[in-house]
Amino acid sequence: MKKVLLGIAGAAVLLTATLGFSFAQSAPTKAQEKRPVIDLAASKLGISGDQLAEALKEARKEVAVKRGLQLGKVVRDELTVAAKALGLADAKALRQELAGSTLTAVAQKHNVAPATVANAIKADLDARIDALVAAGKLTAERAATLKTREHAKVDALMTREFKARVSS
Repeated sequence: MKKVLLGIAGAAVLLTATLGFSFAQSAPTKAQEKRPVIDLAASKLGISGDQLAEALKEARKEVAVKRGLQLGKVVRDELTVAAKALGLADAKALRQELAGSTLTAVAQKHNVAPATVANAIKADLDARIDALVAAGKLTAERAATLKTREHAKVDALMTREFKARVSS
């Protein structure tokens, strides 16, 4: 009786493994599912599927660069630059002073022209954008657009009131 049960259990395991393996081989990957769409769209544009796939890959890189330079990131990374321009030890000290205030007010409190702080942040952002251009990750035309946009965001950052953090 035990031999029969062991034989049945072994057969069930073997059958399950075989079915699972054959299903895994037959299931298309996401790339395989997308490829016919890419090839069809490429043919309508008069280019090859490989050319369209490469163009999409490059576009994803540029979008990632755009996302990396949003205001939230500017606030985190550029507070260190602002702290140096104000003569403060670090960004943590600046954050404490910013609680319920603006960067412009903190600059005035330290007898530093707000434009000096804004220009320091803008120069740092420009250097980062120029580094992306030098690395071939960004075109010069796109860099100019980003610089203009980021400068406007810095101007907005200077007058943004930072919320006071609640300590627990």
